[in-house]
Amino acid sequence: MSYIINKTNAFVNIKLTETGRQKLAQGQLNFTSFGIGDSEINYDREDLHDTYPTYAALSGTSKVLSPFDRQPDIKSYITATSNNNANLNTLNSSQISTIKAVVNNEALERGFFSGNGTTYTTYTGNTYTNGTGTVVALTGGTSLVIGTGTTCSVGDYILLKVGNDTVGSLSLNQNTTPVPHLWYKIQTITTTTNNNDTIILDRELPGISATTATSQFFIYPGGDIYGSFGFETTTPYWNSNTLDFAGCCDVSCGDVPVLNQNSVWCENLAGMTGTSVVNGITTNPNESFEKFGSNDYLGQKYPYFEVDCTGQLIGNDICDNPGESVIDDAHKSISILHYTNNTISNYYGEFFFIDGVNSKTLKLELPDLMYHRRDFSTESGTTMGMTFIATGTTKFVGTSDLEYIDLIEDPSLVSGVEKVVGKVFPQLKTMIINDDEIVAATSYKSNRNWTLPPLKAKLVASASGATGGVLATNKTMYLTYTFENATGTGLTTTVPCQYYTKIENNTSNTKDIEFNISELDLLPYMRKEEKATYDGMGFSARNFKVLYQIVENSTDRPLANAWRVHDYTSTAITSGATETIDPKLLEIQNPTTNGFLIDGTVSGSSTTFSIINSLSMAPNNKPDNLQFGDERFFYGNLQTHIGATIFKTIFNINISADDFKTTSNITRPDSLGSNAADIRVTEVGIYDNDNALVMIGKLSKPVKLTTGNTVMLELAIDF
Repeated sequence: MSYIINKTNAFVNIKLTETGRQKLAQGQLNFTSFGIGDSEINYDREDLHDTYPTYAALSGTSKVLSPFDRQPDIKSYITATSNNNANLNTLNSSQISTIKAVVNNEALERGFFSGNGTTYTTYTGNTYTNGTGTVVALTGGTSLVIGTGTTCSVGDYILLKVGNDTVGSLSLNQNTTPVPHLWYKIQTITTTTNNNDTIILDRELPGISATTATSQFFIYPGGDIYGSFGFETTTPYWNSNTLDFAGCCDVSCGDVPVLNQNSVWCENLAGMTGTSVVNGITTNPNESFEKFGSNDYLGQKYPYFEVDCTGQLIGNDICDNPGESVIDDAHKSISILHYTNNTISNYYGEFFFIDGVNSKTLKLELPDLMYHRRDFSTESGTTMGMTFIATGTTKFVGTSDLEYIDLIEDPSLVSGVEKVVGKVFPQLKTMIINDDEIVAATSYKSNRNWTLPPLKAKLVASASGATGGVLATNKTMYLTYTFENATGTGLTTTVPCQYYTKIENNTSNTKDIEFNISELDLLPYMRKEEKATYDGMGFSARNFKVLYQIVENSTDRPLANAWRVHDYTSTAITSGATETIDPKLLEIQNPTTNGFLIDGTVSGSSTTFSIINSLSMAPNNKPDNLQFGDERFFYGNLQTHIGATIFKTIFNINISADDFKTTSNITRPDSLGSNAADIRVTEVGIYDNDNALVMIGKLSKPVKLTTGNTVMLELAIDF
C-alpha cells in the first residue's frame, strides 16, 4: 500500500508503528499524548481551491500516504494555543476506552464427504484418495486383486465397502446403505503377468466368494495427513532465504481439507495374550498398548484432559445397585480430533464459537458409522451414519480454567435421552470422543464399523448351593461379548464390545450370574441371513461368545490375558442349527430363555480368550503392521462456527479550530494572518511516555478546521 483511496467521508487508517510493536513485545506499550499534523498538505493548492468555488470538487482531495510499519514521525505539527503551541497534547483517561467484542462466522466444512446431514457422497479426487475401484468377490485370505491403474504404496490404507448379492452392487461412493466398511493396511504390492496389481493386507478378508455383487474400495495415503492431503506444501511466515510477506498477509491456498484423529489407549484390550521366552526372560511377543500408534498423545488423555483409566465416578458406583450390574465407567481409550497441519492460515479462528440459543454449534458427522442407538428398532436400520453435536453449558476440567462443552448424540437421530460421548474444547479447537465403543468402531483395526450395546447382569442363587456359585462374596466380575463367524465364511471376527459390565457379589453367599443385552432395540443393523425378509444390509454373525473375568476388588482393572470365554450360540438365538444369529432372539430380556447363565458348568468349560490371531495383532518385531491407535485422519466431517475476540482501543480526540490555529507546514506561514488557508488535518499520532510515536492514524480525506467548529476524531485499533 502507498496512498489511501479517498472516501466520501473521512476515516482514519490506523496501525501500530514498528516502535509500538516493539514496545508491545516488551510489555512497555502505553499511550500518554497525541499530536496532529498536516505534513502532506500544500496550502498554496488548498488556498486556490477555497478561493475559487468552481474548484470545490477538488478541495480537500489531497492524496495522503498510508500509514507504514516503519512510520517516520509527523513532519509538520498543528499546535494548540492553549498548550503553548507544543507539538504533543496530553491524553487523559476519559479519552481512552477499551471494549471487548466477539465476532463469529461459519467455518468451511472439512472432511471426506459431501452431503446435507442425511445423504453423503465420498470425495474421490486425488486430494483425498490414491485411487478407487471395485472387486467382485472377497475370498478370505490376505491377498486382494485390485486390477490396474490404481496408484498405491506400501503403508497406504484401503477401505472396503462390502456388497453382497442380496443388497446388490452398491452405488459408487455412497454412504447411505448400511453395509460393513472395513479398513486394512497394505503390507506388500505385487504385479502379475497380466498387469493386475495384487495387494497383501495386514489380516484376513471376509469370505464372500459366492457373490456376484461388487464391493468398492478406496485407497488412502498412509503417514501423517499434513504430508498426504492438501494442495501444496506450506511454509512458515519467514522463508529461510527471503522475507515472504505474502504468507502472513494472504489466506494460504495450502488447505488440508481433513482433520486429524489420534486414538489413545491406556490399557490392553481384552484378549491380548501370549508370551515367549527369550534368553530366559518371559516377554509378550505382541505389541502392548504402550506401543500402539498415538501413544505419544497419552499425556493429553491424562492428566491434561483428565480422562483416566480408573473410572469410579460418583453415580456409577457398583454398590449403588445391589445385586445388579453397572457399566464400567473407566475410559480405556479416547479419540482426539484436531487440526494439526502445515498450514499458516488460521482456518478455525481463535476458538470454536458455540451458541446453542442461536443454533450455532459444532457437529461431528460420521456417515459410515452404524450406531447401535440410532432411532431404528432391532433389525430395521436402513440408513447408516451418526452425528454428534456440542451442546449445553460451559464446564471446566477439574479445577483448571480449561473449558469444555459436552459432545452428545444428535437428539434427532436417537430415541430417548441423548448420551454424552465426548467433549469439545473450544479454546483448544479440539474434540475428544471418550466412548470406548465409538473409538473401537472408528479404529482401522477393529474389523467393524458398527457399535454394540452393553450387557447387563444380575446375581442369582446358585443351583449348586450357597458355596457353589461362580462369584464368591465381595468379588467382582467383568463381562463383555464378541461375535464370530466360525464357519470361515462371511465376515471375519471383530474386536469385542468395548463396554464392560461390572457386578459385585455383596451378599453372604456365592452367586451365579445371569446376563442379557442391556435393552431392546439396540441392534438396528444386525440381520439374520436366513430370514425371508433378509435385505442384505447391516452385519450378521454365527457365534455369540461371552467374555468374563473375576477380580478381587471392584476397583481392580481386568487383565487383558485373563478373560475367559464361553460360546452361548444355540438354536435359542439362531432358531436353526448352523444358522446366523437372530438379533430379536438374542436380545430377549429373559436370560433363562436363552440360557444366558454363568455358573460352575460354564466356568469349568471356558477357555482363555485371545484376539491375537483373529485380529492379526502386530508383533513386536513388525512395528509397521497395522495396530490400534494408527488412526491418523478423522473419517468424517466437521461443521462448526469459529470465533475471535477483538479488544478495541478507542481514542476520542476533540480538536477545536479556535485553539489549533498554528501549523509548522512551510506552505502556510503564520504571517498570512486572516488570509491564510484553512488548516487541514491529515494525520494523528499517538505517543508514549517517552514521546515515541507508537501509533499513527492517517485520514483518507483531509479534514478542514473551520473557525468556530470542533472536529471530533475517533481512532480505533484492534488487538
